[in-house]
Amino acid sequence: MSETRIEILASGIWQTTSTVICNDRNCLVVDPGYFPRELADLVRIIPSDTTVKALFFTHSHWDHIVGHGIFPGVPVYTSSMLAQSVAEGGELAVRAMAKAHEFDSKWYVERPWGYAWPVDVRGLDDGGHFNVGALDIEAFLIPGHHPDCMAIRAENYLLVGDYLSPCEIPFVDDLAEYRRTLQRLLTLITGDIEAVIPGHGPRLSAEDACRIAREDLRYLENITCCAERNDAIAALHIALPRAEDVVGMREHHAENCRKAGIAITF
Repeated sequence: MSETRIEILASGIWQTTSTVICNDRNCLVVDPGYFPRELADLVRIIPSDTTVKALFFTHSHWDHIVGHGIFPGVPVYTSSMLAQSVAEGGELAVRAMAKAHEFDSKWYVERPWGYAWPVDVRGLDDGGHFNVGALDIEAFLIPGHHPDCMAIRAENYLLVGDYLSPCEIPFVDDLAEYRRTLQRLLTLITGDIEAVIPGHGPRLSAEDACRIAREDLRYLENITCCAERNDAIAALHIALPRAEDVVGMREHHAENCRKAGIAITF
């Protein structure tokens, strides 16, 4: 098999990652973003003799999907849930593009291709596969951060979207699902995984990714215990797994607690 090459670009906003996976003369781009100048840089790192055969969206949050227009006509793979919402003009799809438009408008970002979804969006179920040339990609449904989240495995690389970031704490949509996803990710990061690529921040070794997963499990278990006791004071003082000094993380912690049924205020 031809050598698989991975390139990662981090955006100036939230270290949002765009990942290019090349094998032979075929290429997959995961979560292209964010600013148009950054997307132009993304195109430039793709070898001139290589064709972008597909895009993949890990989930529908706007910072991960709005850059697709730099690759017009390229098919997009994502979760069946998101693909169905795009096809039906559902709330999930409409809200994502509306949020992107709102952010760009606020910061005067000009996006030449606008805010329409790609024409060719292909849904994947848990355990689904697709191919980019000789490269076989396996997809895994990993809800908890958002219902439509998916990870993919490409040879010895695992791309996990908005999980396991060294830059931030978990952003929880469903706490029980998030915990199950972390436990599943620990089983997916097996001995032959060379690197784990989160949606925000640098690539991780398998060891570092597992360490972050365990830290996040302990953090969410602490929230769960506080929720069972209805102990808002203890929940307020739970230590964050990392990013304690990052502006906004304590507010995100409060939101995580609210998702568990604990109302806390600062």
